[in-house]
Amino acid sequence: MSYFTEILTDSGDGFRALDVDVRDANDLDDLVDMMRSAAGDDGEAVAVIEHEDEWFGLVRLCRNNEVKVFLSDLAAVEASPFAEIFADFLDSRPDAYEAEPEEDFGAEEDETAVDEEDDEDEVEMLEFDADAEWGGDADIYSDRGVPAATLIDQVESYRSDPARVVAHVGETVGFADQLEAAR
Repeated sequence: MSYFTEILTDSGDGFRALDVDVRDANDLDDLVDMMRSAAGDDGEAVAVIEHEDEWFGLVRLCRNNEVKVFLSDLAAVEASPFAEIFADFLDSRPDAYEAEPEEDFGAEEDETAVDEEDDEDEVEMLEFDADAEWGGDADIYSDRGVPAATLIDQVESYRSDPARVVAHVGETVGFADQLEAAR
């Protein structure tokens, strides 16, 4: 199985792929510095890291310099050559995600008949196998049309096809064509 890595920048007129090797980064700060220098002051960037049929990671540098990271499988990332880059996120199990389901995950509740049993069922939907837990910010692209609940559902539904999940995010956000051309 092989790795695919790419950094794409968006300065407002669409994304473009860069000729930068993510493997040159020693840690997340190095990776973000690469992204920042490529994106410029007014740009946004995303780093995509995929391990064929196993996991993916997205690192987003927002226009306001906020950095968001999402990892589809923490155990797989920890065993990868990219573990050092994501060291701060490897202990961010889903139960540490502090979002309110309705507010940040986009879930709509029926306000007339919500009982504790329904709430418990909703939480159980987000629990994954111990060896296949996601980590980081599930709302990484919620402001660009990919709510956290959708991303988590995609990860859970397509665990063995991480490229499919990344393609879905890319189609919604606008970098799918450039990412596919870089492959």
